[in-house]
Amino acid sequence: MTDGVVCIEALLKLAGQPYEVLRGADGGRLLVLVKGGRILDLRASDGYDSALWNDLSAVESGEWNTGGDRTWISPEMDYFMDEYGIYKVPSQLDPGNWEVIDRSQDGLSLRNECHLRHRSTSAMTALKMEKQISLAANPLTMNVSALERGLSALHYIGYEVSTSLSISAVPSFPQPASGYCGQWTILQVPAGGSVLVPTIGTVRPMTMFADREPDYVRLSEGGVSIHCIGSHGFKLSFDALASTGRIGYTRRLNEKEHSLVVRQFTVNPAGVYPDYPPDKPGCLGSCTQVYYDGGKLGGYAELEYQSPALRIDAPGTTTERTQVFHYTGLSASVAMAAELLLGGVAAASWNGP
Repeated sequence: MTDGVVCIEALLKLAGQPYEVLRGADGGRLLVLVKGGRILDLRASDGYDSALWNDLSAVESGEWNTGGDRTWISPEMDYFMDEYGIYKVPSQLDPGNWEVIDRSQDGLSLRNECHLRHRSTSAMTALKMEKQISLAANPLTMNVSALERGLSALHYIGYEVSTSLSISAVPSFPQPASGYCGQWTILQVPAGGSVLVPTIGTVRPMTMFADREPDYVRLSEGGVSIHCIGSHGFKLSFDALASTGRIGYTRRLNEKEHSLVVRQFTVNPAGVYPDYPPDKPGCLGSCTQVYYDGGKLGGYAELEYQSPALRIDAPGTTTERTQVFHYTGLSASVAMAAELLLGGVAAASWNGP
């Protein structure tokens, strides 16, 4: 076990924080922090750092932003902003009251139940979220197109998360509820790499907010590469018509090696994606999103996506399934894997600013 893994597990034990570990057949591992219901640490092999950004000081202090891969609720402006325009993470959502409800050799299940206030209508929404987390097979060993590329030497770990969101009827006050509630999935990665967003056609992302327009955004027919460097933070968005259901992140580890993270998710072009920029409350369709903190909050980027939302004026349930594939190894091999999984946009990641 690497020093980083020993440090994380020792700290969690000292802090009295329950966690679970899933180990891959090739030596990789992922660590699930029960508090916040998130995957906190992901390593393709001993000797490599985590693919996920995490902040162990936040674990010690009890802050919500411990890092990793988590699920929030959207629209952000309706559930994280109060009537005075003050941003606050609802504690009943994160860290919430997550608990392990099942554990087996194949994975584990967690649950959180809470009430959230919908700002636009002042309605209270009763939510139940359940997550099933399991390991995922390596797509490069499952498909003929990859078998002859000499990629077997890459280190790999992957996982699948199935998350159900249920809304139960709650009396609305002071007016009938008329709004949406959807899953918002967020994966934090260390800054300094490139987010790769395959797109349908040549598409310019919409700016959700920014210190200033980002400097390192490259458009091509295959998609958009976004370099997460510098001191200016931003959030960019791609609508459901342009989104392919994959997003990736490449980062140089040393002179010879790179890391690759690829997220797979479902896109419904006819679904309601209600997350919107602060100045465009009527905007629908924001599906795939990229956030960079500008180095101000710890130095991380976020690979985000929204799921089609439920209306809050009636009971309902929706389930979202996503996979994450993580590789480390020689840069040329990682580049080939990135192109297989993300298409032509991957070539730009090895030609940074």
